[in-house]
Amino acid sequence: MIYFDATATTKPSQEVLDTYNKVNKEYWFNPSSMYNLSVICQNLIEQTSANIFKMLNLKDKFIYYTSGATEANNMAIMGLVKPYINQNKHIITTEIEHPSVYNTFKYLESIGFKVTYLKCKNGIINLDDLKASLTKDTILVSIMWVNNIIGSINPMKDIIEIVKKNSHAKLHSDMVQGFAKIKPDFAFNDIDLITITMHKLEGLKGIGLLISNKNLKLEPIIYGGHQQLALRPGTLDTGLIVSAAKTIRLALEKQDASYYYVQDLANYLKNKLNKLPFIIINAPSPLQSPYIVSISFTNIKGETAMHYLEKADIYVGIGSACNEKIQTLERTILAISLDKERANNMIRISLSTHNTKEDIDLLVNKLQELGSK
Repeated sequence: MIYFDATATTKPSQEVLDTYNKVNKEYWFNPSSMYNLSVICQNLIEQTSANIFKMLNLKDKFIYYTSGATEANNMAIMGLVKPYINQNKHIITTEIEHPSVYNTFKYLESIGFKVTYLKCKNGIINLDDLKASLTKDTILVSIMWVNNIIGSINPMKDIIEIVKKNSHAKLHSDMVQGFAKIKPDFAFNDIDLITITMHKLEGLKGIGLLISNKNLKLEPIIYGGHQQLALRPGTLDTGLIVSAAKTIRLALEKQDASYYYVQDLANYLKNKLNKLPFIIINAPSPLQSPYIVSISFTNIKGETAMHYLEKADIYVGIGSACNEKIQTLERTILAISLDKERANNMIRISLSTHNTKEDIDLLVNKLQELGSK
């Protein structure tokens, strides 16, 4: 099997699996109970949070442990704006956000919030548009760091500065595709709300993080017990949480080496793809993550290409994994190209350190074979 869909999910590393199994074997108790065995679980969770704070140089923050990025994005956005329902408030996002952000904003627009969707013609926002969009009524700006379809990288350092200098709005960023992959030129501590998830980093599914300013009041979107300041009630899985810290540590330790390895693969792949006349590389911005190479065919549907490659035991994506079972045009490609055929004819090739140039040769040969039919 040749796997080129690491943007959708990754295979958990053995070290992470071992950590999860070891912790859950010994510390499977409910951390919310009062007896000593549960207190040990509580202490493990608190130590895990402290370790993550240290690794990311975070101060005055709180970590909410969630089931993944979709829940964390919803908690951040809905939790912040909920007190402002029926107050005619303004919120800002981009037209190429992940569905868990974009569709949440669409819902908020339907119940009366004023929404600005920043255009991303080149795959990134126009900073002047962001500045012009901020008003005294703006309460939230949500802009992803690295796009999950084309890999474009937004200038977060500039975004942070503009939002802080020109508004009282809180800044949220979906950092799922950039975290522990792209070296930041900004401080994580300068962002009010950050979403990350572990299964994109060779960690486990079912564990994500919402990192929030400690003094930021968020309203719950689900109700239950007192866990996690009553914002995200429910029994915590100590093993999953401890495994998250292991995932982050391993990913950060390998970040630079992984980046340069994958960058070399991406350049090798793009050079080969540029020789195929029936393929367009969807990379309008010079600031690109090497982990994501998005292409469109001039005369082949993306789904057709995906299944053709699958028969050769080569696996690629055709957009956000959250949307693949619904036959819709890929929104990000449509936004940057205004071309419905290009949006329908795209596939996403996700690279990782488990790929080789030999894998890429096999992929390109199959693409060439498909294009000649």
